[in-house]
Amino acid sequence: MFTCQICRKVFPPRTPSFKVVTETRPVHYPFRFQAHHFRAPDKRGVIKDQIKDDKGGFSREISREVTACRACAEALRASRLSVPAKTSNVLVKAKTAG
Repeated sequence: MFTCQICRKVFPPRTPSFKVVTETRPVHYPFRFQAHHFRAPDKRGVIKDQIKDDKGGFSREISREVTACRACAEALRASRLSVPAKTSNVLVKAKTAG
């Protein structure tokens, strides 16, 4: 049982809901020295502790996500697909009802 945050209707139990990303934001991850510690075989096959740096970089994070019914999620996704893929920021993922 859930309430669609777009059309405000209440749906019965065991009806699948969908998480819809409505806004994203750019984020910068800084370089991290010796961030990853792991064990792996070296060139001779001996397992050794190894350390690698995390190079960081740029990405996008979800800043707003709503729970929606199937009809609203599909309608929102279809309306966003008319926008060029480079600027479209709507992702839909199913959430199983339980």
